[in-house]
Amino acid sequence: MQKLSFNLFTAAVIFATSTVANAAVHRVFSGESIQAAIDVASPGDTILVEPGEYMEDPTSRYGLRIETDNLRLVGKTRAAADGTTERVHLIATGDQETGVLAAPAGCEYDMNSEECAEAMGGEIADLEGFYIRGFVVDGFPVNGIQTRWVDGFEFSNNESANNLNNGLYPTLSANGLVRNNVSYGSLDTAMWVAGSENVRVVGNVLRDSVIGFEITVSNDVQVRYNEIYGNTVGVGLFHPNAAGNPPLPVMKNWVIRQNDIHSNNGSPVPPPEGSFQEGLPAGVGVLLLGVSDNVVARNVVENNNFVGIGILGWCTAVATGDPSRNCENDPPIADPAANNNLVAANEVYDNALSPSTPGLEFLAADLTYVDADESTGNCFKRSNRPPGDYTFVSSEPDGELPTDGC
Repeated sequence: MQKLSFNLFTAAVIFATSTVANAAVHRVFSGESIQAAIDVASPGDTILVEPGEYMEDPTSRYGLRIETDNLRLVGKTRAAADGTTERVHLIATGDQETGVLAAPAGCEYDMNSEECAEAMGGEIADLEGFYIRGFVVDGFPVNGIQTRWVDGFEFSNNESANNLNNGLYPTLSANGLVRNNVSYGSLDTAMWVAGSENVRVVGNVLRDSVIGFEITVSNDVQVRYNEIYGNTVGVGLFHPNAAGNPPLPVMKNWVIRQNDIHSNNGSPVPPPEGSFQEGLPAGVGVLLLGVSDNVVARNVVENNNFVGIGILGWCTAVATGDPSRNCENDPPIADPAANNNLVAANEVYDNALSPSTPGLEFLAADLTYVDADESTGNCFKRSNRPPGDYTFVSSEPDGELPTDGC
């Protein structure tokens, strides 16, 4: 607990928008344009938005586009006469694709690094600092709240509602804190950390999406005290082939600790046809596919109908799905093995009670380890609680869960 408190304190210092001399507060009232206030703001300014419904320029790709360093977007709340709380509600309209994008000028949400560098004259200069609090972002056909090439960001107390593909989406960014948000209704992920470093994810509710929470091609991501439920897969830690972004030099230290991961038995929204997500089996709490040097510890993982916590090598996992995605037809761009992962001290129970994936029922268990990718160094500590009261499946020669990395 002391370590977590220190991390959060450190994060608050790192992510808090810098105090800038003569920084201004721009107030926006219902019926006015939030983007107009953003466009005239200077680095370090705050955009303070009164409760109400906001629909911005229908010809833009974005509900809101942030290109200014250290900008703060703060949505106010107000108690209504009927006992509800009025909030800032950003609603998709017209040709808009993504609700909120913070990225350097000229770099769009769908550009790769080479395209962004070209747009910036040959080298990417990160946007320095972004903060958003108190917004409901609703109904955008691509993403809800996204950063791209941002150093120092915070999403706090926001709601991502029915944004397809992803709800909360820090990409190619660093030094971030995502806390106390709610995200749901995404056909890809309620929250996805992709190609990013040093991100803390604390106290969020991630539900009713194809994947509740996902990490790919990232380094040092700490995930604590979140509730994740109602998804096809609760938590997915996936190999770079699932990412769409190139591998980082270091991709490890993804820590999934002290979360409540339950009842992930199918999403109310379908995945895109032909997508990687379409091939995911329903009823999985935590799934590690071809990733290494990560920790899953002290979580409650219950009532997931297929697998509680599973570790598989990437080629093993994709061998039974769409043939175009297997390792022969789509060679892995990084080591496909799952090495040196620790699964320890979780409360894992009442999983695998009603698997609904034809042909894969043999994998159903509280704890599953199946590998043909020469993985080594994994550790399932038998301190999973309650002791001796869980089921497991293992492809190890002795039929036991691996302990060589303990």
